[in-house]
Amino acid sequence: MGEQFSYNQLDVLKEIGTIGSATAATALADMLSQKVEIAVPQVTLVPLEEIGNVLTRMDQMFFILDMEVVGDVTGRIFFLLPPDDAKFLAATLLGKPKEGMDFNDEMFRSALKEVCNILGGSYVSAMADMTEFMINISIPSMALDMIGAIMDFIFIQIAQDSEEALYIKTEIKVAGLSLNGLFMLFPTTESLMKVFRALKVQ
Repeated sequence: MGEQFSYNQLDVLKEIGTIGSATAATALADMLSQKVEIAVPQVTLVPLEEIGNVLTRMDQMFFILDMEVVGDVTGRIFFLLPPDDAKFLAATLLGKPKEGMDFNDEMFRSALKEVCNILGGSYVSAMADMTEFMINISIPSMALDMIGAIMDFIFIQIAQDSEEALYIKTEIKVAGLSLNGLFMLFPTTESLMKVFRALKVQ
């Protein structure tokens, strides 16, 4: 299999994730005018053939927001949300009733993309601050599909860079409601090695 990471290396990645989570929670709370809690992330090395096991209900529909990480660090960021949670988030941001949310409405889609931008930007900024690297994220693309098809898409996107993926899983709670989605960061193996060298972590 691919690269194996030491305890110290995984610990550093968890620290980056924790800082990113705190920044994202503060920014989202300000934007949504609601209490936002983001759990300390789980950091795991997952063989690509097991990516499909991350979520079990392969027939469940999810929105997927996909961002590319570019610059000194490269990779992909995926934000997965069930339709009901996506409606709740967008409605909270727009100050409208959840029942009035239309998946095809541009305001709805823009609201979700803005949430994704804040989440992705917070993690990337935490990594950039610690390493002094230049790191950016692309504008999110968005689709609605069954989780099985989404996992196939994720597999294709990251398989070109590694046989294993660093899986940083984050759980989000807004106004006391736990979102049944996932925010996942998949840096390339080469990028992770650059981060570890910059931080002098073995």
